[in-house]
Amino acid sequence: MERVLVVDDEKDCRYALADALASRGYEPDIAEDGREALNRVVLDPSAYGYVYSDMRMPGVGGLELVEHLSGIDRTIVTVLLTGQTDSRNAVAAMRAGAFDFLSKPFTLSELEMSLVRATERRKMLLAHERERAHLHQLIETSDARHAEEMRKMFVSSIRAHARSIEAKDEYTAGHCERVERYAEVIARRHGGFDEKWVFNLRVGAILHDIGKIGVRGSILSKPGALDADEYGEIRNHPAIGGRIVRTLYGLNLEPMVRHHHERFDGKGYPAGLKGEAIPMESRIILIADTFDAMTSDRPYRRSRSTLHALAELQCHAGTQFDPHLVAIAVDAREELEAARIEMANGIRGDYFGAV
Repeated sequence: MERVLVVDDEKDCRYALADALASRGYEPDIAEDGREALNRVVLDPSAYGYVYSDMRMPGVGGLELVEHLSGIDRTIVTVLLTGQTDSRNAVAAMRAGAFDFLSKPFTLSELEMSLVRATERRKMLLAHERERAHLHQLIETSDARHAEEMRKMFVSSIRAHARSIEAKDEYTAGHCERVERYAEVIARRHGGFDEKWVFNLRVGAILHDIGKIGVRGSILSKPGALDADEYGEIRNHPAIGGRIVRTLYGLNLEPMVRHHHERFDGKGYPAGLKGEAIPMESRIILIADTFDAMTSDRPYRRSRSTLHALAELQCHAGTQFDPHLVAIAVDAREELEAARIEMANGIRGDYFGAV
């Protein structure tokens, strides 16, 4: 049963019209002026399908009421009632957004004809609204598909960069992917980050070592200790990487890549940042990077267990690593262990499959 709001400052008129509407199967409500009617509709915009309102009322009149209603819900059918029938009133009513008008006094037959016209109009408006909503959904779906295609292209490019880093050092194959996974585990256990922040962290983790493109392969794969010059060359890779990722549009990766070798005690490089002056992303990546280094086979030693690696992180919490983040990593031991197994078995496959 459709609800009709009857608006008239004359009590007898509004009750008489409400009774007539009720006898014809409608559910009428009444308001004694335009302000009360507007407040009712604002509180529940979908409550009424029709509004029959007097044109001339103190305060908010019928024309002003209709104008407001048009901006609230375009499917409400409005009919104005007037005691002065002339072309100027009719034009004013139509311009305000009224669908129809009735001249006072009107007969029951005239009211019935008005209701027939208003009902047809209401059906048409509802159909148009459904079509508009459907079209909007189609457009949004199309935009989402386009965005997803663009993201796939971007991820493919990121993956290619990661592979180019790993190709220079056979012992670090899969390292970037693992660091990304462990960084995500720590960030999600930490909580409080939105999905865009986590996505940026994951991209930065994938590309954290991209500056090694500028380091000689003989140094990266050297099984023994590095001499001073070689170590100096290695220390340049965060700054090189920061400059490389600076050009990635829409992502702020430079700080996290540039500072992923800073230490919590300020003895890291390249800037010697200390404590919370180091970007949060960099502090997370450093822990994930170190965890992977300890739990992977390297030319100078065999991989260590998750428990052993976490114990080592705890030993250096507050000096090399953010102690709060180390505690979170320890709490996430089971997730990190599960991630190690996933990565070792190649289950995950796609860097960003879970986003």
